[in-house]
Amino acid sequence: MPRRPRKGARPIRAFVYAVLIHVAFGAMLGVTLWVQPRTLKPIEGKPVQAKAIDLAAIEREKQRIAAEKKKAEEEKKRKEAEKKKKKKEEQERKRKEEEKKKKAEEEKKRKEEEERRKEAEKKKKAAEEEKKRQQEEQKRKEAEEAQRQQDEQDAVSAFGAVAWAIQEQVRSNWNPPAGDFNGMSVSFTIRVDRDGNVTSVEMSRSSGNARLDESAENAIFKASPLPIPSEARFYEYLKEFEFVFSPQS
Repeated sequence: MPRRPRKGARPIRAFVYAVLIHVAFGAMLGVTLWVQPRTLKPIEGKPVQAKAIDLAAIEREKQRIAAEKKKAEEEKKRKEAEKKKKKKEEQERKRKEEEKKKKAEEEKKRKEEEERRKEAEKKKKAAEEEKKRQQEEQKRKEAEEAQRQQDEQDAVSAFGAVAWAIQEQVRSNWNPPAGDFNGMSVSFTIRVDRDGNVTSVEMSRSSGNARLDESAENAIFKASPLPIPSEARFYEYLKEFEFVFSPQS
């Protein structure tokens, strides 16, 4: 069981507390009487110089700052606008250069195409002219060949008309050598000028008798000029001809 407190203990404790409080209070009072209070001297303050506030100057400063700020902003805007303008001008310059380059390329292509077209037309025209020239040349050659054949036929016909006269003229100038030449004949290739003068005589087939051959050749030269056709267009076909000489009349 818990121990009960003894009666009379509380009054003794209260007495002790009261004594201690009085001792402490007396000690504090003694200390206060022993310490002598000191007189405090007032601190001398330095004089403060008052400055007048110039409201107008402050306002002007504010306006100056505002003006500089506005000027700086305007300068910034001006530079940005100038930068944009230069950028736009540069873009426009590049666009014009590109457009100019494009036009130059298109013009170059157009000229090249025009040159190709002209060259093609030129070649076509040249081919057509060449074809026409060849056709005309062919026609000319055909006409010349037809004319040549006609002239040759006419020359042969004209020569046939004078062949007997040439034969008689040669025979009349022949000095027959001694001998029997019955059934013999000798052939010569005779060349004449435009007037019928004999320029050369070549024996193309012998008669077998040298005396007949030689006498016949001499007779041909003596008969010069021969009576060939006088038309100039016949000369090309009659300037060289085969002549057969036979002693028989």
